[in-house]
Amino acid sequence: MSKKHNKHNPEQPLDTPAPDTVTPAEPDAPLSLDEQKTLRDRAAHAEEWKSKYMYALAELDNYRKRAIKERSELLKYAGRDVLYELLDVADNLTRALDADRNETDPRVIVDGLDLIQKQLVKLLEKFGVCPLQTKGVAFDPNRHEALQQVPTNEAAPGTVMAELQSGYTFRDKILRPARVVVAAALPDPSAA
Repeated sequence: MSKKHNKHNPEQPLDTPAPDTVTPAEPDAPLSLDEQKTLRDRAAHAEEWKSKYMYALAELDNYRKRAIKERSELLKYAGRDVLYELLDVADNLTRALDADRNETDPRVIVDGLDLIQKQLVKLLEKFGVCPLQTKGVAFDPNRHEALQQVPTNEAAPGTVMAELQSGYTFRDKILRPARVVVAAALPDPSAA
């Protein structure tokens, strides 16, 4: 490990500063008019940049506060549009229940509920919620939750045979996996 040493010039006395740090001979000498003007111009220029900096800093702080407030409002009222449109479905369900109390034909009741269910599915699709396709597809643990395995030769092992509860995606993510029944291979009779 080597250390750098400052070399002293023997011709220069020890108490004098190095040439690059030499100060003027007369530090209190009055400045010329040109030097005073240059100094005033530089001070005005510096003051202008300081003012711009302070303004930009204040704008940035205001933007940050505004962005935090907007994000908070967005999160607070994120589901407002969905809920507003869901009120139509709730109103129709209430009307159907009121009408069904007086209806004697069960087919009319079923048709009314069918219309409300279609309205709800359409609303969910409008906001990016879509049902998963399950029956007849290969079991995927990322999309399905197997509640039961049924030995059968009607479908290949690992194929979804029935859906017990629908699964849904929200845009490109799984909102709820489908609960399904999965086909399993028949037991080997020779093993018994």
